[in-house]
Amino acid sequence: MLHFIKHLLQLIISPTNGWEDISHKGSDAKRLASEGLYPLLGIAAISTFIRFFYDNDLTLISLIQQSIVVFVQFFVTYFIALFTFSLHLGKLIEGEINEKRSMTYITYSIAVLAFIKIIENCIPINFSLMEFLPIYAAIIMWRGDRYMAVKKEKQGFFITLFIFSIIVPPYLINYLFNLVF
Repeated sequence: MLHFIKHLLQLIISPTNGWEDISHKGSDAKRLASEGLYPLLGIAAISTFIRFFYDNDLTLISLIQQSIVVFVQFFVTYFIALFTFSLHLGKLIEGEINEKRSMTYITYSIAVLAFIKIIENCIPINFSLMEFLPIYAAIIMWRGDRYMAVKKEKQGFFITLFIFSIIVPPYLINYLFNLVF
């Protein structure tokens, strides 16, 4: 978990160097998800309860619902991204698909979004800057193009792929759940 957090913070501070270090580390992708991503998603879900201290309109039931939604939105996104990447990645990269790399890329990309969610839950004031953090997450993902060995002429499609398979789903799921609850 500590290596996961270290690499996540390095991605946030310096995306290019972060992806290089992740490449050199060569961690097991399934282990990264089970020991890094899933606990981080749990922390993101639990962080919604911090809002109880500064938002008087929230009830315990609504916080529990939001906590479940936070976990589900990222958990489901992980599998959506795995599916869409497995369908389209072969056309975008040089050489054969490295399943371990794509799983690692997806794991860290979703972890960045979960980290943003934790920050949003911990800050009591609604900053306009917070609305632009997913754009920074997209930049972090885009800087992983060399890690994923994306062909230069296919970078536009790669950007579209990760936007619609990693960035959009959690926000869409959150929106749909908020319509229901």
